[in-house]
Amino acid sequence: MDENTVKIGISFESLLEAISSLAIPQKRKLWELLETELFQHEEEEGKDNPETIAEIQAARTDYQAGNYLTLDQYLAQRERKSS
Repeated sequence: MDENTVKIGISFESLLEAISSLAIPQKRKLWELLETELFQHEEEEGKDNPETIAEIQAARTDYQAGNYLTLDQYLAQRERKSS
């Protein structure tokens, strides 16, 4: 740990209160930070998860076999269903 780092304990309730008092731009910045952190964590978690690996392999197999819709095809199909 860096010698200039300080660890503090804050209750979750106090943290929620502090977040509630932030201005919208600060909340957006916090949202972006959390989104990045969560994405990195989920990406790391999924690397060794057999279920995730199997889903990725199945998707690759489907793609190679041509079993997919382009965005245009999907939108056209969705439009037909709603008509």
